[in-house]
Amino acid sequence: MKAFVSWSSGKDCMHALYHFLKNPENQAVCLLNMSGEGNGQPHSHGISSAMIRKQAARLNIPLLQKATSRGNYEKNMKEAIARLKSEGVDAGVFGDIYLQEHRTWIERVCGEAGVSAVFPLWDKSTSGLMEQFITERFKTIVVSVRKEKLPKSFLGRLIDNDFLTDIHTFPATDPCGENGEYHTFVFDGPLFVAPILFEKGDITEDDKHWFLDIK
Repeated sequence: MKAFVSWSSGKDCMHALYHFLKNPENQAVCLLNMSGEGNGQPHSHGISSAMIRKQAARLNIPLLQKATSRGNYEKNMKEAIARLKSEGVDAGVFGDIYLQEHRTWIERVCGEAGVSAVFPLWDKSTSGLMEQFITERFKTIVVSVRKEKLPKSFLGRLIDNDFLTDIHTFPATDPCGENGEYHTFVFDGPLFVAPILFEKGDITEDDKHWFLDIK
């Protein structure tokens, strides 16, 4: 199977890629990143396009970044998928775990664009996925936190066993952040040819989130 991977820079898309590639017949031919128009930032995560390009280079996988506004997201995503389909891609890989409404939307968009949708993490235990991700030695930093779900102190933390212990003290928060409680940036792991070096920058905020700039 030749697939693109829907890419946000975080642990779930990375983990989906990792599981997908366990089948030697599968090939990830592209990372597809839908970025915000005008600011070069993926929606709601706050990671710069430059950092995502570094990820793609360290993973040795081509990157397609498609600028979009929220209002045109579906249209622009279909255009990107159609381009990839014309280049031989027959599937898209997604890191969704249990949000059925979002999965249904993805399946419809992919179906209308002529490719299948693959969900390697679907219906797995989110705590189990976190434990597995840590055991597999991926290195990940928290880059945004939803204010109503987690304290600001979680910003900039590494995903490790201490993180997993602490997040379980917030029972309304999914351990994987599947409901947008937090977002991450993966900077090293078994798929990387070399780690990404970065510096922590400023902390900013909007009405609902804190963001950590990394560069």
